[in-house]
Amino acid sequence: MRWCAAVLAAAALHAQTTQLRPLHVSAQGSILDDAGKPVALRGVNRSGTGSGNAEGGATDAEYAAQSQLLGGNLVRIFVNAAWWTANVQVPLANQKYQDYIDGLIQRSKKYGSYALIVKAGQFPDPPCGADGKNCPAPNQGDLNCQANSSLCAAQDTSGAVIDAALPFWSAFAKRYATDPAVLYDTWENMSVSDLDAWSNNQNQLIATIRTYNTQALVFVEDGGTAYEAIVAGAIPDFAWPNVVWTFHLYNASVAGCTEPASPRYANWPQNLIPVVNFAQLQGHAAAFTEWGGCNDSEPYHTNITSFAATRGVALAYFDSGNLLTLTGSAWQLTATGAKVAQAYSTIASGSTAPSVTLVANAEGDVPLIAPNTWVEVKGANLAPAGDTRVWQGSDFFGSQMPTQLDGVSVTVNGKSAFVYYISPQQINVLTPPDAMQGTVRVQVTSAGVASALVNVESQAVAPAFFVFSGGPQVAAEHADGSFLGSATLYPGFTTPAKPGETVVLYGNGFGPTSTPVVSGAAAQSGTLPVLPAIKIGGMTATVVFAGLIFPGEFQFNVVVPDSLADGDQPITATYNGASTQPGTVITVKR
Repeated sequence: MRWCAAVLAAAALHAQTTQLRPLHVSAQGSILDDAGKPVALRGVNRSGTGSGNAEGGATDAEYAAQSQLLGGNLVRIFVNAAWWTANVQVPLANQKYQDYIDGLIQRSKKYGSYALIVKAGQFPDPPCGADGKNCPAPNQGDLNCQANSSLCAAQDTSGAVIDAALPFWSAFAKRYATDPAVLYDTWENMSVSDLDAWSNNQNQLIATIRTYNTQALVFVEDGGTAYEAIVAGAIPDFAWPNVVWTFHLYNASVAGCTEPASPRYANWPQNLIPVVNFAQLQGHAAAFTEWGGCNDSEPYHTNITSFAATRGVALAYFDSGNLLTLTGSAWQLTATGAKVAQAYSTIASGSTAPSVTLVANAEGDVPLIAPNTWVEVKGANLAPAGDTRVWQGSDFFGSQMPTQLDGVSVTVNGKSAFVYYISPQQINVLTPPDAMQGTVRVQVTSAGVASALVNVESQAVAPAFFVFSGGPQVAAEHADGSFLGSATLYPGFTTPAKPGETVVLYGNGFGPTSTPVVSGAAAQSGTLPVLPAIKIGGMTATVVFAGLIFPGEFQFNVVVPDSLADGDQPITATYNGASTQPGTVITVKR
């Protein structure tokens, strides 16, 4: 016990010097500080601060333990708008409500946590007395509204009426306009079924906050369907900077719980991936501001925390009372608290910067790239540990290829590349089709952490043949679609080419086509304006067709010269002054 107290005391002394930096959301949907460093927000909800006794008995030692034992940097504080406006007395704390809430904000900052302010209930029923009697319920405003409809405009929390919320947010944002540690959450101003009304309400709330604080993060919750409507284009996206799309994710109830399962947690994670992907692609961050509680059964806990870790999603556990327990005079983690602390530690330590050692044409490893060309990026920490996969249908937005997988993205001269494959050691991307010449800069971002910029040479074309199994045999097919190659390459599946036969070859990096490429389009086509010169075994082959058939993938229909001898014959293609990689072959047999 003495050891725990000493640790917390030391932490408190250190925490007093903590300086919280202003936060913003990057174009890739990452939360960064003003120095460009990723900030993995993770913490707890203080849900009782806006109802009952307002948690007036919470102590400094509890906040110290909350920070030290859980390893968080975020406290989500519920504020009763009516109590704030009337500045009622909080009997248990023996303070006026505004001073009390300010004390909680300063206490959170003292222990290194940002304060995420939620406008909770807006009922005037006073906090219960120091004796714990006559306590208002957490949903007292809704109860009052149900009992007396004339009270709904001032106390309803469905989101249908936001007039009472606007003066509160105006006053609150004005008071904390210069405090970078204060963040804003519009929950309980959003649960309307009319999507246009939801959009209008949210924009009014954000505009009110932005009147005094033009940059602070604003967390927005949609209630379940509005984000899908934005993704579908049914309602407009937010044009405001530094917006965080927020989700409440609960598992199905277990013994002792009453929380229903969140629809977006069903069919995990397919229901959530499209909206999180869209948010981050549009420059919004993502957050799970309410998860857990008494629903920490597996794999729910691991699903939530691993998703957050790999995609740079902020987390706030609901709520603090399930994570810490007071034994004597010492705070300790509960069994659930230990799991949360471990997850938060992993997230906090997972910010190792990606390191890039090679950027090259994906075929041939030549460190020369071109527009609309498949490129490999090699290095370390390029993706979260154990995260290896290719793109899936859920990663696409309609006909648009993904620019990130699991929080992993690549830019070329500041423009997003299209990510096909990720692993900790390698990423495969298709470069944007924009013209680039000379030295260009490539950068990888993983879980919000960016690599150093890496220079690589680029030119209009960087032709290369696709090859089977790393080479040297080119990726090719017979006219009937069967694989072309030596009989030993893929026994039973590959057969050599015959002299005089028209074969199909595949390549990369041959440049613009007759049909301009639409950046990010999952369908690409068009012919090359000039046919490439292809030689097999030193002999010129007749090229019947040369064109783009798939993103970054060119097809060449080529007639194998009649006089070629049997065996592996070298093959090259020359186009626009550049040649494919050396050492490739095609197998011929009469």
